[in-house]
Amino acid sequence: MLYIYLDTTQIKVMHVKKSLLGAYDTSFVNKSLQIKMIENGLPTNPDVIASGIKEALSGIPQQSRTEKDVTLILPQEAFLFFRADMPIDVTEAVLDTYLREKARSRLNSDIDNSYHYYIIRESEGKKKVLFFAIKKEVLEAYKKPLELIDLNLKQIVPEPLTYYKLFEKTLRSNKKENIWYVSFDHDSLSGYVFDSYGLLEEKRWTATLSTTKKIETTVQKQVAILEAQNIKINRLILSGSQSDEIRQDTFTKDVGVWTNPIKRIIPHFYADYLRILKGQTDKELPVLTYDMLIGAFIFTSEDKNFCMVKSEGSASNKPNLKSSSSIIPKISISKKTVFLFLASFILTIIVIAAAYFLRSGSSFSVKMPAIPIPGLTNPTSTPIPPSPTLAPPTATPTPSINRSDVRVKILNGIGIVGKAGEVKVYLQSKGYEDFQTDNADNYDYETTIIQSKKGDDMIKNLLELDIQSQVENKVKFELLPDDEAADIVLIVGADFK
Repeated sequence: MLYIYLDTTQIKVMHVKKSLLGAYDTSFVNKSLQIKMIENGLPTNPDVIASGIKEALSGIPQQSRTEKDVTLILPQEAFLFFRADMPIDVTEAVLDTYLREKARSRLNSDIDNSYHYYIIRESEGKKKVLFFAIKKEVLEAYKKPLELIDLNLKQIVPEPLTYYKLFEKTLRSNKKENIWYVSFDHDSLSGYVFDSYGLLEEKRWTATLSTTKKIETTVQKQVAILEAQNIKINRLILSGSQSDEIRQDTFTKDVGVWTNPIKRIIPHFYADYLRILKGQTDKELPVLTYDMLIGAFIFTSEDKNFCMVKSEGSASNKPNLKSSSSIIPKISISKKTVFLFLASFILTIIVIAAAYFLRSGSSFSVKMPAIPIPGLTNPTSTPIPPSPTLAPPTATPTPSINRSDVRVKILNGIGIVGKAGEVKVYLQSKGYEDFQTDNADNYDYETTIIQSKKGDDMIKNLLELDIQSQVENKVKFELLPDDEAADIVLIVGADFK
């Protein structure tokens, strides 16, 4: 399968090939053009796009260039979109009709001449519908450059869905978050705003950095703009090739929003998929550059019903509930290839077996089973069943917390240089991974303090247990505001060893 991402001036390709023995081989290619390929959601010149894709595909190994089926990933501007509360009094049988009517009024578009799909997601006990559509003429316009180079469009995916899939498993069902996914590549920034349900703001934000313009300043300014629009960002996820140069702790402090590198999220939640894509090589996958393609691979593997290429009324219009199950993708192999492989395999086994028996002089022997004859067998006593033993009662399992998922802010409350960093290293040894370090409001803390949110007693108790051997006094507890980006705050006092 070919996964192709088209942007204004960028073409990114991921080719995934499955061998007869089940091993995967993956190739990546990135190509930049000097002219715009997409403007206002539409392809500008099919010949230029076809030429650019063809040149990009030349970077794929020769033996892999026979693949013709394409999954195309496009920016959100190519699609129509709206989201709404899931209606309680509408049954699933008429939900599609209801949403089509809602789309007509909300999108002011001829929805009958569009392909659409909707997703239902749940958070904090509430459900929302996310409705995506693409006009037929827009879809045909993107098919044309592919057909010019004999490629077949099998699937088309909005870019935001690929990003959401990558961090979806970091979300908590009982907590609503606003997440800003930002890509940093070639001194350019772009990003989409999500919440726990999915895409929140369909317009993609973009910015270009200069020698006098720092990324921290640019991002901080946009965070303030979003907050003025009543969108408080709880978490910022960084991707893109240049994001690898940014330190998470200092960036979080400078921007004022808790920052997660996508490079750490993907291996933690999608290790199985990374192993599939790596195949037999030891090379590290370029997840920062090709995050949308890897996200599309995972998304189309797990959300099997999704399709925006088929006509209305097909299975593509059925809702897809949020699912975290991992489904290994199927990549087709021709029947002729399978037949030749099986025939050669069986023939090889026959030849090896024949050679073995000819050399060793071995012969086959058949051992007849013993047949019992009544009256000649020794009588056996009927066993007396042992008295039943009552099983000991099993303890009710305690819900576990993954320390690597907990966002910990460590504040230096004693003024010793590097103390927060020392505590960070200690907590890393316990399994915590997500940190922000800073100074407290003063350096007069005699006793270490744990600040936790209401209802997060399990996290509070876990951290208290983990630092018990390091503090001389009994830890004090304080309430942490719900809008704090960190899950828990540890103020290091003078009693911390």
